[in-house]
Amino acid sequence: MESRIFSGIRPSGKLHLGNYLGAIKNWIELQDKPNTERAIFAVVDYHGITTPFNPKTYRQQVMDTILDFLAAGIDPKKSLLIRQSKIPEHTELAWIFNTITPVSWLDRLPTYREKLGETDGKYNHVGLLDYPVLMAADILLYKSNLVPVGEDQLPHMDLTNEIAKKFNSMFGQTFEPVKPHLAIGARIMSLQDPAKKMSKTPSASSGQAGDEYIALSDSPDEIRDKIKKAVTDSGNEIVFDPAKKPAISNLMTIYHLLSQNSVNEIEKKYGGKNYSEFKSDLAEVVVNFLNPFQEKRRELKNDLTYVEDVLMESEEKAKIIASSTLTEVKQKMGL
Repeated sequence: MESRIFSGIRPSGKLHLGNYLGAIKNWIELQDKPNTERAIFAVVDYHGITTPFNPKTYRQQVMDTILDFLAAGIDPKKSLLIRQSKIPEHTELAWIFNTITPVSWLDRLPTYREKLGETDGKYNHVGLLDYPVLMAADILLYKSNLVPVGEDQLPHMDLTNEIAKKFNSMFGQTFEPVKPHLAIGARIMSLQDPAKKMSKTPSASSGQAGDEYIALSDSPDEIRDKIKKAVTDSGNEIVFDPAKKPAISNLMTIYHLLSQNSVNEIEKKYGGKNYSEFKSDLAEVVVNFLNPFQEKRRELKNDLTYVEDVLMESEEKAKIIASSTLTEVKQKMGL
């Protein structure tokens, strides 16, 4: 079966190592598979405005995310790279789905209350509750059947399939079931709180988001400093045990995913060594891994005409698919 892939990331600031290991690395592997019919990757800027943002810098944040995608290895010859807000069919299909989606389906999702908690309840609006419906529209608009996601997004995949199933039952077969694609390392944890996913939002324990994550654009010295400050567990053994030693296990996962070393090899390599030695080596692994990405990003930033051409060509192709789907949906609904 050929795969039609869709995935997106909010332009909520600098992309970090968790974004890369949990999503973009996965995207690159999928775009290169021989059974991939098409892959569409999006900066989901409409999702990004459901939580506080700065209108003066938002457009640049979108472009920064695009540059990160391309520098990381998204290939315009194999994938379409789009900005969600440039294709109005996303929101039109979302409205149609709103008319068949029970509010109770949204109430049961953990996302709404989590996002509400991040803003202390001060940013409460319909869009925050409803954005999983827009996410379903993003996916189904392109008749996607495979979505690379982290574990925390699995409830949204379930909702997408429920909406698709209900639409099919009401108006005729239109959408295929969508399968989530989980990758190893899909949930990289915070450097300061191993119980919390790596994020640009500070945890209550640290109060400083900058030490929580490693941005793909961080300098070598910033990377070394953040890893040096990363929390560790009691004891001093370099062993992989997510239940009993979540902090060092998280750092070992990063080491494993950025190097050619298995977890077992890392345990053997650092047997008898201490956390300080391991963290020092891990910092160099990260610095060396990100160096080619950062060089490529600088090249792209100096050739924005090329980047704009990539976006325009991708978005024109995406609009053809989106328009076809929306036309079919409207015809079946009698619109």
